[in-house]
Amino acid sequence: MWPQVHLRNTRAHERRRPRMKPAEHGILNEGSDFYIYTPSKTAIRTFLYPLRVGSFHYAAGYRQERNSFDSFLLMAIRRGSFDVTTPHGTSHAAKGDFILVNCYAHHSYSTDEPSDVLWMHFDGPTARAYYELIVSRLGTVFSLKDPSYVLTRLGNIYGTFHSGKRISEPQMAKYITDILTEFAMAAADSGASEQRQPHAIEDVLTYIANHLADPLPIGDLASLAHMSEYHFIRVFKKETGYTPHAYIVDARMHAAKYMLINSDLPLKRLCEECGFTDASSFCAAFKRKNGISPIEFRRQAQSPVTADY
Repeated sequence: MWPQVHLRNTRAHERRRPRMKPAEHGILNEGSDFYIYTPSKTAIRTFLYPLRVGSFHYAAGYRQERNSFDSFLLMAIRRGSFDVTTPHGTSHAAKGDFILVNCYAHHSYSTDEPSDVLWMHFDGPTARAYYELIVSRLGTVFSLKDPSYVLTRLGNIYGTFHSGKRISEPQMAKYITDILTEFAMAAADSGASEQRQPHAIEDVLTYIANHLADPLPIGDLASLAHMSEYHFIRVFKKETGYTPHAYIVDARMHAAKYMLINSDLPLKRLCEECGFTDASSFCAAFKRKNGISPIEFRRQAQSPVTADY
């Protein structure tokens, strides 16, 4: 376990932020250090934020196992290797690989050779969603074609603590978001192996947005993605969380709500513009989804706001 040290988040403590030395067996004291940060309540509500960040030299035979440790862990293997076990299974990470672990669940990691790792425990409102997206596509251990972007930002986080500079929580959040977004982009590209062309679903989404007034049969969209209809539906659901039909209905509904508020188009014309076949079915679907009719929605949205004085 990491030493249980708590620092108050004050300017005085920022000025003399201590460099912590590892107390675990198997971590070399020389050249290893880490820093602990306690985020503000604003950061906890709003940002991705670092909790602990460090650079460790591990001796052969090091092993760590935890039932739970409330954070997510990112490790960049700079030398040596690690074996990581999570509920997803056991994976091997070599030099140049990244490891992403949900420490809220049981996990362990170990090395059989001298290894160097730059690491960070982090959390935040979107941390779990990023984690699930990345690991579902890339796995717990993965590599990037060009890791320099991520390594630079992870190094910036560590360097800020290491130098004793003032901690800007929005800046820390940007660095972590940059890192996780880079991983997410790699995860999206990894799905191209299931497709006959890269970014096929993104192309379909763009097509749908530009052709809402058209019929948009699923077979035509599958052809646009160069997939069979069955395979297209499966990949589309995996990429977006919607079936193609549900996505199209939702997109048309969003367009209709925007036009109800921002135009005076008659209902029949609005339905045509948004791709609904007739006004009655549109009104019924709109009321099911929003609890009021389109006309009432427009009336409420366009009513002037009055205040009591």
